[in-house]
Amino acid sequence: MTVALRAVLVPLAIIFAGPALGQYLTYWGDVHGHTALSDGKGSPDDYFTHARDVAKLDFVILTDHDFGNGRPNWRMPKENWALIQEKADRYNADGQFVAIGGYEWTSQGKYWAGFTNGPSERLFPGPPKLYNHKNVYFTNRVDYLFSAKDAPYNNPNALAEAVGRRGGLIQNNHPDVEERDQFDYLPANAAVIANTEIYPDNILHRGKSYDARGEELARGFLDRGGRTGFVAGTDTHDGKPAARTAVLARELNRAAIFEALRHRRNYAVNHARIGLDVRIDGHFMGEEFEASGKPRIVVDVKGTDKIEEIAIIRSGATLFEVTPKSRDAHIEHTDDSFGGSYYYYVRVIQADRDEHGNRSHAWSSPIWVRQRR
Repeated sequence: MTVALRAVLVPLAIIFAGPALGQYLTYWGDVHGHTALSDGKGSPDDYFTHARDVAKLDFVILTDHDFGNGRPNWRMPKENWALIQEKADRYNADGQFVAIGGYEWTSQGKYWAGFTNGPSERLFPGPPKLYNHKNVYFTNRVDYLFSAKDAPYNNPNALAEAVGRRGGLIQNNHPDVEERDQFDYLPANAAVIANTEIYPDNILHRGKSYDARGEELARGFLDRGGRTGFVAGTDTHDGKPAARTAVLARELNRAAIFEALRHRRNYAVNHARIGLDVRIDGHFMGEEFEASGKPRIVVDVKGTDKIEEIAIIRSGATLFEVTPKSRDAHIEHTDDSFGGSYYYYVRVIQADRDEHGNRSHAWSSPIWVRQRR
């Protein structure tokens, strides 16, 4: 195996400014959060203001629930959906801050089974479906949302077809909550259901350890031939979004942010704003291409603390890993065992920890490479 490895200090402007990323710049945002319009706190004004002025985000998506989530028979009123879109338009300012209106498609098994601690919420016949929740968002206003409790949109395929016709995008949320059927959609609809939330397999929270399996479940979908990029969101219910998703976009406006997310030119973090640039033979994260030779993987990391691990994952297994112990690192690795069709992504782990003790992670969206015949 041929390995070229360097761990060096590289200025942020060199790695992540326009010239090094070609036509792209890195923008930070949060793709998942709630207000008092569903089961959170605060108003849309509070949410967008916190994102822009406190969290200093470049973009944010507001995703209140379409239905229930613990409140039987509650449905987002049409005027609330109109309000979300109106507020997003008001706060959106090209080149300064991108505000996007969306919602969380709140599918749950009880819509089939009907078993709850209160009134039955059975709506559909047949065995329970565990489709989980999915965030839906649009560049332009949509008259009304496509809800998980409406029969025409009660499954991922029907939802994707409806959202796709309006130019919107969908992401798979928190894959460990209802995992069985959440990826049960046609490969063609992965063009609309473009990304999946990812987080560490084990999470510490208020002194307890939880087997979250966030990376494991997302990787399992990829291992089965699925196509998805990686995003992350705070899922804040306090109206306080924070930087969890980075996109590589040409400029700061809705169209450019959507273009990046649609092509999976994005990566996820769970705490610190780790700078990450991953390319294979010059191709960016989210791309698919044919390689005539052995793929050359180039990784640049700009950390906020010492980097404890950089791992290149190839089709479910660790291909190569290093422990730089520096804040910045540059890796060049040639996959000499390449032959066939693989996906690759990079995981970075830093030494710093959040208030619960979780180390900062970053995950690049995959790059898919197949051998040219």
